[in-house]
Amino acid sequence: MDVININDKLQSKKQDNEQKKAMLEVLEEMRKQVESGEIKEFVATSVCKGGDPQIHIACWDLASGVGMYEIGKHMFIVSDVETDEVN
Repeated sequence: MDVININDKLQSKKQDNEQKKAMLEVLEEMRKQVESGEIKEFVATSVCKGGDPQIHIACWDLASGVGMYEIGKHMFIVSDVETDEVN
């Protein structure tokens, strides 16, 4: 017999909504810093719903772009190593 716990599904949806809210808060803070001139260039990493990694870069020239891309790769490597150490 399969047992389905509705509370687990509700808790998961609540966690998903909290995660979305936290991500949007980060993006809003970055937007404010870009508008005020505090942030001139940036690199960010993300993982899509399907698990595909993305590196987002906003920069002025190719040299900066290459350097920021390498930083983005490093962010994924460190994140993966930390995940492996926890498991």
